[in-house]
Parts: sequence; structure tokens; C-alpha cells
Amino acid sequence: MKKQLLKEERKRNRQTSNKYRYWAAAGILFVLLSGGLYIYRANLSEAHQKQFRRAEKLIEKKQYRRAVSQLRSLYQHYPNTETAPRALLLAGDILLLNLQQEQEALLSFLLLERDYPDTQWCPTARRRVAEIYKYHLQDYDRALVAYQKLLENKSPDKATIQYEIADTYFRMNNFEQTRIEFESLLNDYPESQLLPEALYRIGSAFFLEGNLKEAVPVLRKLCHDYPDHSFSMEAYYLLAQVHEERGELRKALEILEGLKGRYSKESLLAQHIAQIRQRIKRKTQAI
Repeated sequence: MKKQLLKEERKRNRQTSNKYRYWAAAGILFVLLSGGLYIYRANLSEAHQKQFRRAEKLIEKKQYRRAVSQLRSLYQHYPNTETAPRALLLAGDILLLNLQQEQEALLSFLLLERDYPDTQWCPTARRRVAEIYKYHLQDYDRALVAYQKLLENKSPDKATIQYEIADTYFRMNNFEQTRIEFESLLNDYPESQLLPEALYRIGSAFFLEGNLKEAVPVLRKLCHDYPDHSFSMEAYYLLAQVHEERGELRKALEILEGLKGRYSKESLLAQHIAQIRQRIKRKTQAI
């Protein structure tokens, strides 16, 4: 059961994280393309602005490698201009999203963080650094350092950063620290929309640690406070697994039966119900 839960949790986290990561990155690129890039059209007299405009044209033509070359050249030749950090950020996004060159993208973002720490583009670069370490390179120790910098440097979405830290510890199989970090999310950001998932992840961590007693009240709180939330359905399902682990098969079956028509994974639910009924049947026959 624990292996199955761990597999399901990692699958869910991959799907959620991938969706968030790519939408967030694509959003930045969209802003740069649809609005930010064109801010310089009013004044193209300076060389660095002309070079930025050339990179913009190349992006419009989907000539991404040439665009990156232009942007890097701009940074190298005009490092003291206001355009240089934006060139690094855009080059990094192109390398990451369009060319799938994570290491090269990482270099662009790290250069921006090093050379332009006080610019408005630095927090985005730091976020990209953390995401590359976590999702692409699976270098979780460096990812934690990068996320911690974001917390310490007034990131606008600290609840999400705290979530990423907790999830990073989960990927390291450090379930105790996972709980601690998700509990920090609950305590520090009580208005966050991530609270239902945080409660579920705390209950899951207790379960994976084998601490079934502590898992129950957390999962019940989630079901009580957010009765219609999708994670409440997951909490009910996990509660059934807790009772199953305890040998309380009829209680587990009762919870699972109550999820019919409500739980999104109908085939999995039906299979689990059949398994528990079979176990009850064998147990009754053995008496």
C-alpha cells in the first residue's frame, strides 16, 4: 500500500509540477514577447537596443539559436545597460523552453543572478534556477538553496515557494522534513489555496513513515474543512488505506463505498473495493 501511495503521489506531483512549471515559464516568455520586448521600439538609436530588436525579429521567425546568440552578444558587449539582464533572462527562457538545453539555460540565469542581483529580473532568474535544479537535473540540494534564496529575498509568491521546498524534501524521501515544511505552509500562509493539498501531503507523509495514528486526525481535518475539495476525496481514500493497514477491513470498505460516484479514479476504486471484499470473505471463511 505504501509503495502504491508513494507511486501515486510522485505521479501526481510530476503532473502538477510540470503543468505549473511550463505554464509559469511560458507566461514569462509570453509577457516578454507580447509586451516587454516592444518597449524599446520607441528608441532604437542605441546599439544595444538595436541588437535587442534583432533578437526579437529572430524570435518571431522562430530562429531561436540565432536569437540566443544575439542576446548573449548583447550581454557581453553592453553589460552595463538596462537591456543586458533582460537579454540574459530571455536567452535562458529560449534555451529552456524552445531548445531544451537546461545546462545552457541555467548558465544564463546564474549570470543574471550574479551580475544583476538588484534588478526586477533577478527573482524570475532565481525561480528558473530552482526549477532547473529540481525538475530537470534532480539536484535537490541545490534546488533547496535556490528556493531558500527566494524566500529570503521577498518573493511575491512565498506560499508556492514554501510548497516547492516541502515537495523537494518529499522527492528526497525525507518525509519528516516534508511534514515540517508543509506545516510551515499551513502556519505562515493560512489564506493560501494550497492548504488542502498541504494537509493531504502531511497525512501522506505520516502514512509513509508508518505513523498511522498521526495520519488520521490530519486527514479527517481535511475532509471536514474542505468537504468538496478533490484532495478531500484523496484523503478519504487514504483513510481507507489506514484502516486497511490496521486490519479494520469493514471500516475501510465503508469509506471506499462512500466514494462511489465521487472519486475521480473509478477503476482504481472498484478494484480496491473488490480486493477488500475478497479479504473480508477469506477472513470470514477462516474463522
